Amino acid sequence: MVTIRQRPDGRYEARVQRDGRRYSVYGHSVADVQRKLAELERSLSLDQPPPPGTLTLGELVERWLATERRRWKPRTLANYQRLYQRHVAPVLGPVRLSRLTPDRLQRFLDQLPGERTPDQVFRLLHRCFRWGTRLGLVATNPTDRVTPPVYRPPRPRLPDAETIRRLYQHCLESADAGAPLLAFLLASGCRIGEALALRWSDIDWQKRTVRIERSGQWIGGEWVETPPKTAAGVRTLPLGDTALVALQKQRRLVAERRLRAGPAWQPHDLVFPGTHGQPLQLRTVQDALVRLCRAAGVPVLTPHQCRHAHASLLLAAGVPLTDVQKRLGHATPSITLQVYAHALGDGRAVAERLEQLLG
Repeated sequence: MVTIRQRPDGRYEARVQRDGRRYSVYGHSVADVQRKLAELERSLSLDQPPPPGTLTLGELVERWLATERRRWKPRTLANYQRLYQRHVAPVLGPVRLSRLTPDRLQRFLDQLPGERTPDQVFRLLHRCFRWGTRLGLVATNPTDRVTPPVYRPPRPRLPDAETIRRLYQHCLESADAGAPLLAFLLASGCRIGEALALRWSDIDWQKRTVRIERSGQWIGGEWVETPPKTAAGVRTLPLGDTALVALQKQRRLVAERRLRAGPAWQPHDLVFPGTHGQPLQLRTVQDALVRLCRAAGVPVLTPHQCRHAHASLLLAAGVPLTDVQKRLGHATPSITLQVYAHALGDGRAVAERLEQLLG
């Protein structure tokens, strides 16, 4: 049974799903929607989707999301849905593609708030229209004729090496329940999702290594695990003595939690679980980082800044770029260089070495 609902803008909408694709019709009254719905049903029964001239941007985006969602990671799909519903749907969702001119699209992008949002929305629309042109749903990609928003990610700002060392030492000595996790992030350079999905079976105590082969995150109230961000993200990391000490400390902490939880314990085998064995919420991790950084007397870091700190220290110490790339799980050295070029120094050491070689 098809449900007709009234949207916040006063219009009525009905949705039909066929063969994994979702179609929507809009009208100013229930009768108007019923008439359009009947036309849509007739077209679909003849395997003839609505002609491109009558498609709205909202219908195109919904078809795209329904068709491509199996090819994306859950976080990618959730981000696209959030961007569309929050920024695009209220303004351009009802607009027919035949009336969506480059000028109108340009004005829409120019009025979006913030620095990153316009770039994210542009990329969403560009990818959607590229899919639509490939399937013949639209003749051209209107985003090819607008000026793309410019977004330059800010360079990571980190404390100096001595400050990071002080924080790391504090984590090794602290009784705070979040200390082993922060110490592991600083010592391994893992993404926070990789650390939260780590299992005890991934640790080889004899070889002193940890295997990274999955990433976890909460999406819409559900814990979702996927492979790492890139194929290079599946990797084995050697660990030093202090990192292993932090993990042993965490093992004792988890054993104590399991005893306290009793039958309520959730046996996920996670290295960094919550109080009852469940996957940690990111908010819990962030709160622990705030506590530990303040207790150590250093600027508060985010989980991803711990990864930046790890990479910057390695590069500043002269570790080869390719070794740092492999440890971080980047697909290519160029990605590592793009993000961490600032950590390579100003070239003074290179000049001094050249002087020595020239005599």
